[in-house]
Amino acid sequence: MDEQPNLPPATDSRAVHITGGHRMEGTVTVQGSKNIALHLYAAALLADEPLTLTGAPEILDTLVCAEILNDTGTPAKVVGDRFETTPAAARYPVIPDRLGRRVRTTAVMAAALLARAGQVSFPLPGGDAFCRRLIDRHLAAMEAAGATVAVTGTEVKARITRPGRALFTTDVNTRSWGPSLGATVTAMLLAARTRGTSTILNPSVEPEVLVTASVLAASGVGITWEGTTALHVTGTDRITGGTFQVPPDRLEAATLVLAAAVTGGTVRLDNFPTTAFPTGLVAVFTDAGIELAPRSTAAPSPAAQPARRPYTWPPAPTPASPPTRSPS
Repeated sequence: MDEQPNLPPATDSRAVHITGGHRMEGTVTVQGSKNIALHLYAAALLADEPLTLTGAPEILDTLVCAEILNDTGTPAKVVGDRFETTPAAARYPVIPDRLGRRVRTTAVMAAALLARAGQVSFPLPGGDAFCRRLIDRHLAAMEAAGATVAVTGTEVKARITRPGRALFTTDVNTRSWGPSLGATVTAMLLAARTRGTSTILNPSVEPEVLVTASVLAASGVGITWEGTTALHVTGTDRITGGTFQVPPDRLEAATLVLAAAVTGGTVRLDNFPTTAFPTGLVAVFTDAGIELAPRSTAAPSPAAQPARRPYTWPPAPTPASPPTRSPS
């Protein structure tokens, strides 16, 4: 496996000091989207051929994900803005705590490993810690795909137990926050390796989902959208590789635009993003400004929602007796 640079400590005490009062001037190249790239790194675990992502953001998360791939059997290396992988000769489906707790997409990467190896063990996700990272919809998708799931302490174990895995249906809508972006990708990756056509109800249609879906479609996976109501994924036994471009980061671009505006400066942004969403929300960045069309407010019928088993984290305290089984 390719060796990666030593990662800095998980706790980073470095600070950024900003002194204002100056016009922002110059030219900046917008790097690849962090959030899109993290989901594509997980999708790379499914490829049966070498896969390269260009425009990978040169950030710590990219190195952490490369190390996760290497640790679990898929050779990966980062060269500049290129994230290069080759198919695994053997898989070790355990995402170590020291890595899994450092990124937000741990459950998504675990889903890809579960799809390839039939089992996976992983810690609860980490990354930015400004809020709780619930993964109930991820776990529900794993169960729908035929896995038994057990949560013990801060570790999750999933194993495919349904013989002859077949198509499945799962709902990724949350009770309070709308469709789960990460769980939509988790379900897509599981369905990409599942025979037949699986259905994801209430899918997220954020760029992270759309780009991952387009990469899977270009690699041999069937992808059919019903707007925001459903996403149908037809799995395949072979997912091809290739070279794909990580789109530019729209958040970084917007930050730079605002910084130029508030300082009265002039900034040229190379690799500027233009993103369209199938829900009717269109964001177009031009020299004249930013234009937005409203997002569709149409909601699917409640009758289309399947019964779902709730997950909660952390688990509620259990009495010392009688003994109870671990939450799953």
